[in-house]
Amino acid sequence: MKIKRTSRQKEKLRKRLVPLTILGLLVIGIIYQQIGICYNASNLGRMGRLVDIDGVNMHLYESGNSDLPIVFTSDIGVNAPYVDLYPLHSALSKENRVMVYDRPGYGWSDCTSKSRDIDTICEEIHTLLHVDDVPGDEDTYLEPFIYVAQGMASLEAIRYAQLYPEDVAGIVFIEGASPSFCSDYNNIMIIESFMTNALRNTGVLRLMKNSDFTKNTLNDNPELSDELRHLNIGIGLEKNWNRNVIAEKLKVTDNADVILAAIEAGQTLGDIPIRVITSEANAYTTWPRTQKSLLSLSTDSAQTMIQQSTTQINKVDVPTILTTIEDLVTHIHEIREDY
Repeated sequence: MKIKRTSRQKEKLRKRLVPLTILGLLVIGIIYQQIGICYNASNLGRMGRLVDIDGVNMHLYESGNSDLPIVFTSDIGVNAPYVDLYPLHSALSKENRVMVYDRPGYGWSDCTSKSRDIDTICEEIHTLLHVDDVPGDEDTYLEPFIYVAQGMASLEAIRYAQLYPEDVAGIVFIEGASPSFCSDYNNIMIIESFMTNALRNTGVLRLMKNSDFTKNTLNDNPELSDELRHLNIGIGLEKNWNRNVIAEKLKVTDNADVILAAIEAGQTLGDIPIRVITSEANAYTTWPRTQKSLLSLSTDSAQTMIQQSTTQINKVDVPTILTTIEDLVTHIHEIREDY
């Protein structure tokens, strides 16, 4: 009887040991992740400044000087817009004023508890971009700017132009997703985003930070400098597919429908010049058709084709993208002279 009782006790102990071990590893992983975040905060540095927008710190990077600012916004899921768009804004800042902002949950911005509906996002951006305005002093007000939007950030650029048309002098879409494309967007791959969130929060991604799996997950661009790649990986290990980013992706369809409803009500972009940069490498069969719908948003629109740029800004496409933006700058100046 004593032997049987001992065997049962050992069996119960083994059954309890497995979940306790898993729980212990999860706790260790979470602690490891938090230590890594604290280490990153003191070692990665920050480009630009943080601005308090309704209790949430939003990041804004500025460089260069001109009377026609160029404002950059990144695709959904990007770790650090400053890094992802660096080949463009760093080149343009030599002769233009450039601004790159991080939506809540991205880059150096805090996460927020606010809804990720498109109007809330645009209101946050408007407040951030106009933070230096001084009532009664026109010289401090932000000049109408060229909006450069990558991927699904096209939605916020379009909606921003609908809500604040006086701010937008022109728009450049880099592989911009049209509202019609986003309205039919299939979010079936969102499960991968939740899995990445879990792997990041439990320290698994950080433990495997040098693996090809993690580098691919964090969209590491081998064409960038080691310093920028280190920055991208570091911020990605802290924020990749956090709750704000996931919420944005889950809102894609609803946000697109808001824009489409406004368009149906006659709220197009009028004659705001837009330039649509489309990749020949995009795998979506509906992409060419939906890109045409972007062109129809304005009476002043044109399309440029590039070879590779889909989820990253590739070196081979940078000259074409820069030329498109620079030509739009020239075009807007010519329009202003006509008036």
